[in-house]
Amino acid sequence: MPTYKLPDDLFGYQKEDSNIMAKGGNFLNFSEMGVGKTPESLAVIEANRYQCPLIICPNSLRLEWKRQIEDWVREDITAVSHPDSYYKLEPIVRSLINGQKYKVINYETLRSSSNVDILKMIPFDCIIFDEIHKLRNPKTKNVKGAWEVLNTHPEAKIIGLSGSPIMNYPNDLYVPLSIVDPEKYPRTLLSWRQFMYRYCLWSDGRYGPYIYGTRSMSALREETQPYIIRRTKKEVLPFLPDKYYKRSLLEMKLDQRKLYDQMEKELKILLDSGEPLWSTSVLSTLTRLRQINLDPKILGTSASSAKTDFLVDTIESTDGKLVIFSCFEKYIHLLSLMFPNNSVTITGQIPVDERMRRVKRFQEDDKIQLCFGTIQTMGEGVTLTAASTVILTDRWWNQPTNLQAEDRLHRIGQKASVMIVLPIVKDSIDQSLDQILERKSEASQSFYQEAQIRQAIIGAI
Repeated sequence: MPTYKLPDDLFGYQKEDSNIMAKGGNFLNFSEMGVGKTPESLAVIEANRYQCPLIICPNSLRLEWKRQIEDWVREDITAVSHPDSYYKLEPIVRSLINGQKYKVINYETLRSSSNVDILKMIPFDCIIFDEIHKLRNPKTKNVKGAWEVLNTHPEAKIIGLSGSPIMNYPNDLYVPLSIVDPEKYPRTLLSWRQFMYRYCLWSDGRYGPYIYGTRSMSALREETQPYIIRRTKKEVLPFLPDKYYKRSLLEMKLDQRKLYDQMEKELKILLDSGEPLWSTSVLSTLTRLRQINLDPKILGTSASSAKTDFLVDTIESTDGKLVIFSCFEKYIHLLSLMFPNNSVTITGQIPVDERMRRVKRFQEDDKIQLCFGTIQTMGEGVTLTAASTVILTDRWWNQPTNLQAEDRLHRIGQKASVMIVLPIVKDSIDQSLDQILERKSEASQSFYQEAQIRQAIIGAI
């Protein structure tokens, strides 16, 4: 028996949005993370009685979709693509014989021409793209595969889901728009470039157009308004507790400071020599600088760490559950070794089904106090509302990715105010990144490319 009933157990705004999407054409549901876009999409499928819906999502979300379908619709009606690339679509093909209604695949499936050929032959009548912002660059195999599948299913209902549709600049919107309305936004590279020229500030660069700003945003909002549904948590979930930030200023000890200053000097020498920002040597040196700032042990150097000391003190003085993020898998592994008996770890090395089991343990087992994970892996598709405090030991280059990680806690089911702890090391790359992300957190300035953030940080060094 399902846990919930459609549409009865939807919130009022979810019923309204699902009704709009069910009766209208194709839509992009860009409501904020945590407001319940998944059950809205399932409500559309069930209301319109689609018989062969396809869900395309990141690999980490395949089993989460299966769970949500079981909770809202029924068990044993979902086929999920196989993790092994050789058998990827075998469960999907078999579902046509077994009568499993829902088919769930990941975006990587679209990279294979043989997989695309199989998908083109299946009579999908509704296609859901979850985290559709993953499809941004029309030069990639994922986008080319998606366009090819869609071109053979012109009558299918299309819904795109994303809480962070624009990761860098407005041209990120073109592929999602081409998915829902190919007549107005043709599925071609030329049309994508024309859209970029219209809504982005750009100049000729060494490797093609270099984007550095936005323009005509009011015209873009008006142009895209018919396709987009957008709800904020503050608007529709007034009962959801607040979230607030705590910045903890830390200071390196002499041994860590010496290593950090030496690596910073190496970076300056590289830049003074004329080495371009995007070169491998500059980016690798910048990465090592960030790792030393976290904990020199990541690089095999025995030295103190202001952040690790801070984390240990915080963990030992806290009875409640904590979620701890880092961009670096090596640091997560280091932390997990320090707390082996009361923690779970979620990184890209953990199989998807095992990740879900670990999330369940953290949510339900009182003995598990800590959840360590990388922003890239644990920052989407999971619910961690058993905790109300999250520590971002370091952050990604763009703010939407960091917000996705925070909102693993700040979503439906959270009963306490969520505290986001940002440990900031004095006189380090932390302060530069913090200031830049803070300036760019306003919605009107959210289109900030990762490369530019790196450039601004290096300029501050």
